[in-house]
Amino acid sequence: MTQKSKSGRTRTPKSGTAKGRSTETRKTGSSKTKTTARKKTAAAGKKKAAGTSGAKKSGKWGLKWDLLVFLGIVAMVISIAAYYRFHLKPAQVGHENSVSTSARSPADPVKVIHPQTVKNGVKPDFEVFPPRGGRVAEPEAVLKIPPAADRADRRPMVAIIIDDLGYEMDVAEKFLSLEGPLTYAILPLSPFHREIAERAHSRGAQVMLHLPMEPREYPKSDPGPGALLSEMSADERIGLLKAHIDSIPHISGVNNHMGSKMSEDSAQMNQLLSIIKKRRLFYIDSLTSSKSRSLSSARLFQVPFARRDVFLDHEQTPEFIRSQFNRLVAVAHEKGRAVGIGHPYPITYQVLEEMLPEVRKKVRLVHASEIVSDKDL
Repeated sequence: MTQKSKSGRTRTPKSGTAKGRSTETRKTGSSKTKTTARKKTAAAGKKKAAGTSGAKKSGKWGLKWDLLVFLGIVAMVISIAAYYRFHLKPAQVGHENSVSTSARSPADPVKVIHPQTVKNGVKPDFEVFPPRGGRVAEPEAVLKIPPAADRADRRPMVAIIIDDLGYEMDVAEKFLSLEGPLTYAILPLSPFHREIAERAHSRGAQVMLHLPMEPREYPKSDPGPGALLSEMSADERIGLLKAHIDSIPHISGVNNHMGSKMSEDSAQMNQLLSIIKKRRLFYIDSLTSSKSRSLSSARLFQVPFARRDVFLDHEQTPEFIRSQFNRLVAVAHEKGRAVGIGHPYPITYQVLEEMLPEVRKKVRLVHASEIVSDKDL
């Protein structure tokens, strides 16, 4: 519509222009909005892409750590299995017919569990003594026991133990013929271990298990079949000890044959003394090592205990053995008791037969069980 102004000019309304501008403005705004939306979408896409890339990287590191943890667990399992195989698994026996003693009943025959088989008539090595003129291991401390108040005979007590019996019946018969309460320590798995134990018991003598144990010099020095070795597991050692105890009748106690290496190990001695305690036996340390830990184990389990004071015959001459007997008597007067250990040598038998009457005038000869005590541990 055309209007006239006061000046008479014709004026066209500007609504169309405003409308055009409004439309243009809306288009521009819409374009800007779309552009902004596209920018936001692009930014969001970039962030998402960056997040996905980060997640992928994180996932890769996570997989790496999971793999490392898995490999660590596998390595641990292998290490434990290897330790069990080489340290805890019972030692393998030297021949196919041997069986584990832990599964053996007392009634079953004792079989050899040792790399060396029993050779009839071949004795294992005797104790490992120092070279001629050397010094035998001595106790670090003296265990003294006062004389019992209710004992009529106040003389010092002496116990004489003859070790390593079981391989020669005629030699055992000679020693069993000696007058006096002697004690005989018999090797397990020896050809005549049962016969000698029965005869000794029937004649009033005392019987002990002479337990073969690993020396430091092993395998150069062989303690014989059925020896307890440090490479065995605890179950193997305990099972073997139980089998040896069951194999020899009438035993009252145990002493070690060799065993310088094993007796220095507290854990292994604890294992052995725990079984000796359960069987109500006593233990006498042959003291083949001055570093023996058997005393501390005996204290722990309150096992009646004593230690060897004098080896009688590690030099096999009459003069030396006589001097050792005199020394044994002197130690008994000093301590109130003493333990002497001899071996089945012909010369030892001769000197024993000669000197026993004289020795019995100076000391009271007793069985080993009367020497041991759990009160002074």
